[in-house]
Amino acid sequence: MGIRFSEYRPSLPLTQLIQTYWTGDFNLYSENNFVQSVIPNGCIELIVHLTHDHCELKKEDAWGRSPEFTLIGLQTKPYIVRFNEQVQVFGIRFNPEGIYTIFGVPPSHFTSTFESGRDVLGPDFDDYCSRLRESGSIQEKIFLTENFLLKRLSNNTNSYDYVKLASEIIRKHQGAISLDDLIKQVPISVRQLQREFKKRFGITAKEYMRLSRFNAIQKYMEGAGHFKLTELSYENGFADQSHFIREFKLLTGINPRGFLKEKENFIVNVADQ
Repeated sequence: MGIRFSEYRPSLPLTQLIQTYWTGDFNLYSENNFVQSVIPNGCIELIVHLTHDHCELKKEDAWGRSPEFTLIGLQTKPYIVRFNEQVQVFGIRFNPEGIYTIFGVPPSHFTSTFESGRDVLGPDFDDYCSRLRESGSIQEKIFLTENFLLKRLSNNTNSYDYVKLASEIIRKHQGAISLDDLIKQVPISVRQLQREFKKRFGITAKEYMRLSRFNAIQKYMEGAGHFKLTELSYENGFADQSHFIREFKLLTGINPRGFLKEKENFIVNVADQ
């Protein structure tokens, strides 16, 4: 496949905000124009390049070298990554409320795009990344990362947060919850929740439900050797198979059967719900 991933769980104080720490080696065979399509999973990726070799990302219809420390926002469609050399990175996969809670930065500032983490997250972040690169083992990298994140978290105490609560409930139900049922557990109006959700994350609660449900589908497809589309549609609350296929194509750019045949061309990072 040309890609190697390893994932590491965060400590208990950070588990509600961070999905995982991970290391990635991309384009293992140093192919020219090695292309992958990244499937949206409802998370935010913070990627620190460990070597001088970077991938290429598209922004405003122009391809360019990814930032040294890349912050990839919530995506509602697949996006393409190109490699011309082997690339080594250390990553932090945040739940969407994690970036806001830890850094005080609304993810809506970079929804459906990417930014330089150095520009968005402040000068102490730049110092953290430099020390991360200098560290040796993965254990050292995680220790350094946890200390940095916990210190930032202690500096950004937040009051009771309805948007954070709503996003946690949506993930708990794997997106299979109606707005009416969600509001029963989050004591604000539908209109207010939709407005605040969009303002904070750059997407609506309904869009986040779609991403969460699709993530559950990807997790099911990973674990199941064989399955029928009718069963998969029913298990995940779709009205019918055609509805399921339409949504699948929206989030992958291809139908389910084609996706399974060409899976080596996709990066699928399934998030825990």
